[in-house]
Amino acid sequence: MNPATTSLFATPPDPSALRAMDLGTRTRIIESWLCRELGHVLDVPPAHRVSPDRPLRGIGVDSLLALCLKRRLELELDVRIKTHDLLRDDTVSEIAALLAQSVTEPAPAVAYGMTR
Repeated sequence: MNPATTSLFATPPDPSALRAMDLGTRTRIIESWLCRELGHVLDVPPAHRVSPDRPLRGIGVDSLLALCLKRRLELELDVRIKTHDLLRDDTVSEIAALLAQSVTEPAPAVAYGMTR
């Protein structure tokens, strides 16, 4: 596997380590990881990158992808986020900032597969 491909499968940031960081650092780390994750999910060629200044909808995040992304974010970062937040015209940077604020407290347990 070449280095460009390896970076697409980067380990998600550790939620407990994120909690110990200041908000700015936490936001930058989440933004970088989120750009790599979106690049992988959207099958962006290695020579290109997902820009943190682009809205999620503008790079191809639809309702189905938003649901998958929501679950991944909640599981990996131990946060809660509404699917609606991923479907607005927010940029990757804005979503990263929202997530960085949410990382301060562990999310309550989420039971997937159950109707709410």
